[in-house]
Amino acid sequence: MTLIQEVDYGTPQRIAETLVTLEIDGKPVTVSRGTSIMRAAVEAGVKVPKLCATDNVEAFGSCRLCLVEIEGRRGTPASCTTLAEAGMKVRTQSPKIAKLRRGVMELYISDHPLD
Repeated sequence: MTLIQEVDYGTPQRIAETLVTLEIDGKPVTVSRGTSIMRAAVEAGVKVPKLCATDNVEAFGSCRLCLVEIEGRRGTPASCTTLAEAGMKVRTQSPKIAKLRRGVMELYISDHPLD
């Protein structure tokens, strides 16, 4: 018996005539307009942590684990709810992002029975 492992892109696929090219962790990625940064990252082979995102439902950005940094923008938006735009430069890993993700996980664990 084999186990089939399908890739979960985190958000539903978008099909559009217009394509956008952005950079994720230094890799150029071209996707259909309306595609989330999370899905674009997965299509480029970059894994972004997630708990609440799946390509079976529309993203709602609840878990906050998929935070990214976008050059020239303030804050750390959720990659599942942020759309890819032409010319974007996205970082999925940095010390700042790691610290934020760790804090989010600590909050989840603090409210979870540990036995």
